[in-house]
Amino acid sequence: MVYESPFGQFPSCTVPVHQIVLEKVDEVIRKEPNREAFISASDPKQVVTYKQLKDQVLAVAQFLHGRGFVKQIACAVTSNCLEFLPFFLGVSLQGGALSGASAIFTEYELRRQFEDSGCTVVFTDAHNLEKSRKAANGLAAIKTIIVIADAAPAGLFSWRDVISTRVDSTRTFPTINVDEDLVILPYSSGTTGTPKGVMLTHKNFGTMLHITVTMRSHSMKAQGLDPNANGDHQLHILPFYHVYGFMVMVLGAICKCTSIVLSKFEPDLFCRSIQDYKIPAITIVPPILVFLAKDPRCDKYDLSSVKVIGCGAAAVGKSLMDDVRKRYPSLETIKQGYGMTEVSTASHIADSGSLKKFGCCGKLAPGLQMKVCILTGKELPQGEAGEICIRGSTVMRGYLGKEKETRDTLRDGWLHTGDIGYCDLEGDLFIVDRLKELIKVNGLQVPPAELESILLTHTLIADVAVVGVKDEKAGELPKAYVVRKDKSLNEQHVVDFVKDKVSSYKQLRGGVEFIDAIPKSEAGKILRRQLRDRQKSKI
Repeated sequence: MVYESPFGQFPSCTVPVHQIVLEKVDEVIRKEPNREAFISASDPKQVVTYKQLKDQVLAVAQFLHGRGFVKQIACAVTSNCLEFLPFFLGVSLQGGALSGASAIFTEYELRRQFEDSGCTVVFTDAHNLEKSRKAANGLAAIKTIIVIADAAPAGLFSWRDVISTRVDSTRTFPTINVDEDLVILPYSSGTTGTPKGVMLTHKNFGTMLHITVTMRSHSMKAQGLDPNANGDHQLHILPFYHVYGFMVMVLGAICKCTSIVLSKFEPDLFCRSIQDYKIPAITIVPPILVFLAKDPRCDKYDLSSVKVIGCGAAAVGKSLMDDVRKRYPSLETIKQGYGMTEVSTASHIADSGSLKKFGCCGKLAPGLQMKVCILTGKELPQGEAGEICIRGSTVMRGYLGKEKETRDTLRDGWLHTGDIGYCDLEGDLFIVDRLKELIKVNGLQVPPAELESILLTHTLIADVAVVGVKDEKAGELPKAYVVRKDKSLNEQHVVDFVKDKVSSYKQLRGGVEFIDAIPKSEAGKILRRQLRDRQKSKI
């Protein structure tokens, strides 16, 4: 059967994303131009007002226009910062798309994304400048490197240079085709393989924004609140380069919030920010929920302002949720949802009924459709578990330059998520397993194929398979099963070989085990479940 959203139908977005955001920014400016849009958590003197935000957006667009940037890709390699949103909106005004990269990426990982995306502009900060320059070295497509600083090395541009650009108010901006033009290009591993650029159009991401704002508005009205009023203070700890954190950041501006930005998770700063700004709701990932449940440092601060916790990126155990509720009696709700980069963030949203069911991911978001099927494509009846497939305006256009992978994931208009789940009689979704081979470390995706391709370049490794092993703090950790050519190869050699080539969360902290042969199917596919079962038998 095909499931329809219980929240009803929803029209697709027909205007560019930057128009949606800037209209709300203008509303604030007309009434309160000096209202803070962003405040640095580590240095509260660093502030961007809504008026400054608008001015910076126009200056960025003008600067990029002067550099010949029109409908191209810009890569951002920064920690969370006050400059991220104005840069994105400036790129969008020029018809371009922003591709965020993690600040902990290695030079190797950055170069791969620069090359694959074909970016012409790199936006970075002082901490990431050197590796970004090295990653960009020799790539002819990259014409401009901007660094967040008052001054930049020769041949580069500083953020001060950019926002000081004189704006031509008579200039015409590029015309946007919302159905075709990309607005962001986040990288995801999809169901398998190395990271791929997820092409999200203005219609995809804009529709997701409209859905989220509409659901928020209905919720506020039900509570007797005015959804058009200026929003509360909002705390940003999720990384902006990731679609989850990016969505929350953009929503903050649309909801006219004052956003408190943490460049990274610092426990005391995180708690102090909640206390000082009386943050009413936080959006986090499971490791931070573990911190809130167990870390003694939390007791030094008054965190009673938090009424709602939204937790995504990975499943959360009932005992952990119970521990959090017990420790913070003023907490009213812990929300979980379900989604992925390929659906522009969330496909399922929890309502009051969903919140009463442990393990529930919520109900299908407005305007989307879902079916649950077996691998042959046969649809299953309600209550039976199968692969979750999503259809609707928020579903990606495809993977950049990856026609086969796109065909494998998008079939007959349906996005095959690779996750196994079922719906109950109330339309609530429950995830029970996943087809996909991704390892989730602290909510971050680690594709086994990426690590395997690196390990297979080692001269003493004959074959290898990487799987996730359970870990109480991280959720999962990558473990390598290695067939070695020579017994002189030891575990530390393997760990060290990977160490400098991938980010910290992709390290082989789950260990290395030497085996005689990697279990494979007749078609040559690695039978990872056998390896996971092998690991379980040792516990």
